[in-house]
Amino acid sequence: MPGPVRRVLVLGDANVDLLLHVPARLADGRREVREPVVAPGGTAANTARALAALGVPVAFAGAVGDDAFGRRVAADFAALGVDTAGLLVTRDADTCQVIALLEADGERSLVVWPPDGGALRLLRPEDVSAEAVAGAAWLHTTGMCLRDAPVRDAVLHAMSLARSAGVPVSIDLNLRLELWGLDAERGAVVARAIALADVVLGSGPEELVPLAAALSVGGAEVGAADDAADPVERAARHLAACTRTVVARLGGVGVLACAPDGSVLRSRAFEVDVANIIGAGDAFNAGFVAAMVEGRGLAEALRWGNAVAARKVARAVGARDLPTRSEVEALLA
Repeated sequence: MPGPVRRVLVLGDANVDLLLHVPARLADGRREVREPVVAPGGTAANTARALAALGVPVAFAGAVGDDAFGRRVAADFAALGVDTAGLLVTRDADTCQVIALLEADGERSLVVWPPDGGALRLLRPEDVSAEAVAGAAWLHTTGMCLRDAPVRDAVLHAMSLARSAGVPVSIDLNLRLELWGLDAERGAVVARAIALADVVLGSGPEELVPLAAALSVGGAEVGAADDAADPVERAARHLAACTRTVVARLGGVGVLACAPDGSVLRSRAFEVDVANIIGAGDAFNAGFVAAMVEGRGLAEALRWGNAVAARKVARAVGARDLPTRSEVEALLA
């Protein structure tokens, strides 16, 4: 098995997910009420866990509260073998909770508590180890942490350190535009993060298209001059700016990627019965990064991302129920 000698460093949000199933009506008219499930979550933390499940050495940097949920997150990382030397435990805020309302068809609605993000927002630039960044095989982070200071400054600082050290950098946008919008200040922060990234990942229609319309990256505007008919491809080309790779996740269709040389690759999704889509994007990120650090190339990394995501959404439990490398390789074969 090929594998990286150095760890992948994942920096960002760690929280717990509270999964509430919307009661389904049975044939006899009664409601099926299921018990809630509490599981470790967080977009960045989910990617770190999924990398560990794939056998990739991984370290996590972020912040949790000094509370029962924070200790649960730390214990879960330890059980998976994730290095938590960069995990800040603070008494100044509570560990964030993401409450997910799950429909019978696997769709979900999310509510964050506390609304300001809790402890995850308190990571500071000085909490980020320059040695850990420079020694990493890859740095992966998330736009979820670009909303508030000081964590947004910590993210940008880590990305800058990685670029200076020649460490590849990826960011999953996770902008939650439907919740927080994109004002001028946040737009400038996101543009700075994109400029520091070698790879930008995000949902095609929900994130890349509106983001490309709102930002001017590399001095180019999105408009009729771009001959791509597909709005997602047009947005990906714009954000790639002949400088970085942009990966657009397209749900059950698969993914589209625009490389720095302008080439566009598409990779179809694997057909599976969907049970729970929570953590699907994070699982894709893990498969993609795992393949990239193992030198498999962009096309194969897209397939790995799709395979890990497919194995993930076929599981009924939340983001903590992760596919193993053998399961992913079996699907790829």
